[in-house]
Amino acid sequence: MEPTHVTVVGGRRVAWTEHGDPAGPLVVFLHGIPDSRVGKGYLAEPARARGLRVVCPDRPGVGRSDPVPGHTIAGYAGQVGGLARALGAERYSVLGYSGGGPFAVACAAGGDPGLTGVAVVAGLGPLDRPGAGDGLGHGDLHMIDLARRSPWRGAVTLRAEHLVARLSPGIALRQVLAGLDEHDRAALDRLGGRSLIDGFVEALRPGPRGVLAEYALLGAPWGIRWKSVAVPVHLVQGDADRTIPMHHAEDLAERLPPDLTTLRRLTGVGHMSVVEHLGEVLDTLVPCRS
Repeated sequence: MEPTHVTVVGGRRVAWTEHGDPAGPLVVFLHGIPDSRVGKGYLAEPARARGLRVVCPDRPGVGRSDPVPGHTIAGYAGQVGGLARALGAERYSVLGYSGGGPFAVACAAGGDPGLTGVAVVAGLGPLDRPGAGDGLGHGDLHMIDLARRSPWRGAVTLRAEHLVARLSPGIALRQVLAGLDEHDRAALDRLGGRSLIDGFVEALRPGPRGVLAEYALLGAPWGIRWKSVAVPVHLVQGDADRTIPMHHAEDLAERLPPDLTTLRRLTGVGHMSVVEHLGEVLDTLVPCRS
């Protein structure tokens, strides 16, 4: 596992891992759901090649970060800004992947003067429109529903999945692979499938409450003021994604200010293989050092 650092923000501990150049411009990477700071080794090479400091924090109640009462998607923007300042960065950018996408969009709308740009890669859009659930991964839809309607069943489900992943990671990995197409299976093999399982196991270290709360947030109104977005937002989405389909990126693009938003469609790229394009995404956030 990557070395873990702990910083106190607002009186609460935030655990994070770091990749790239510790003296470089700061990019805060927001992990998916259910996931954590662990297993993000794929960030190391693109961050190092660009002279960037990419920090991945555990969100409240996940992994080793303390819970925050009243944690919301919109409210997380202030926590990210607080982390950046605690790390000594006057300016920073944010990259949200998958279930981290909503939190990245919240940062874009949060009004922090230190934020210079946001990227959302394979990001989930709001579920408040007809057809929003079409094509979404069945497992995530099921967990969102359980988190909102029957949290105790959701907790039991997550505990059982955590037990399998911790004691039999090979079985857990095969279950993940069964839901992926050949391109994503190949990408996961290159990236290291065990790291995906490690990230999930670490997310549930303190129990299922933090992960379950985030699933519930995804299915509720996000509380984002879309017209408040004042920084560039780069949306990147693969057209072969079987977990979060293209129409989510398209919906986000329609809600965001058109003069600040770009949508890049990647042909033949899925939910896992899109990670292999993160170097190009980082280039949109912070120019490569010469």
